[in-house]
Amino acid sequence: MSVDVSLHAQAVRRTVSSLPRNLVACLVEARPCVQLIFLLRFVAGFVLIRPVGLRLPLGRMALAGTVWELAVVSAYLFDGVMDVVEDRLNSSVRPIAAGALSRRFAAVVSAGCGLAALVGALLLGSPYPVLVGVSLLLGYAYCAPPVRLKRSSLAAGATVIICGLLTFVAGASSYGKLQINLDLTIFAVTMSLWMGLVGALAKDFSDTTGDAAAGCRTTALVKGDARARRLVAGNALAIGLAFPVAAALFAPALLWPAGTMLLGAGVVAGLARSPASQGSRRRRRLPYRAFMATQYAVNGVLLITGSILLW
Repeated sequence: MSVDVSLHAQAVRRTVSSLPRNLVACLVEARPCVQLIFLLRFVAGFVLIRPVGLRLPLGRMALAGTVWELAVVSAYLFDGVMDVVEDRLNSSVRPIAAGALSRRFAAVVSAGCGLAALVGALLLGSPYPVLVGVSLLLGYAYCAPPVRLKRSSLAAGATVIICGLLTFVAGASSYGKLQINLDLTIFAVTMSLWMGLVGALAKDFSDTTGDAAAGCRTTALVKGDARARRLVAGNALAIGLAFPVAAALFAPALLWPAGTMLLGAGVVAGLARSPASQGSRRRRRLPYRAFMATQYAVNGVLLITGSILLW
């Protein structure tokens, strides 16, 4: 009896001591670079509304941002739980695929983050319960059967676009009530299209092995690598050119972010068509990395120029 109690105590101690490590692994699994870009979109939504002269409710803004990030972490962590087979076939080094984090633990943390996000949304009030609820539903439907929206590039792209728009709207609502202006509309639509029509396609270049095994019908698999690359390049250039035109005609405050987008679009298009992004998985990820870098740059420039105008 005493031996059983001792073994149980040792097991409890091991579990407690491994808790911080497992929580860190969950954050890594949820992709910090993605979490950061969601936060930048959220803040951009607030900055673009520019509530000049209003006292900023910093407590509410901090809670709103935390709630949104919890929802995003929940969805991306759940994606890692559901995609472990594909990730291993694609040689992913994220914790679940690498065996450094159990699926069960990650699933519990994902559920906890989702529940906390919903509770926080209720505390914030309208429109957050709807925004967070829809975001979570789309995040789970993206990777969970029977829906599994990510099996199709069209469905995946649409999901990414909607989630991008929801993030900007959530940021715009963070100081009390939702207001939509032309600057926010142009920026949010442009960046969400960039995510859905460029990023959602470019990420598939390096994941065809796992996607094929999982029965996915991505553009890279259905239409072939060469055609998918032409599509990414064309979409990137179309969005990159349209943004400066829209900014010049309707939203001059967005000219700097729009110019940054045009430069990034040229890089993404060039890499998508270049032999330098073919061969190894690392090289095939180059267009997607350029897509992500462009997102960071455009949102960063918006936050710098928008903050100057705001203050």
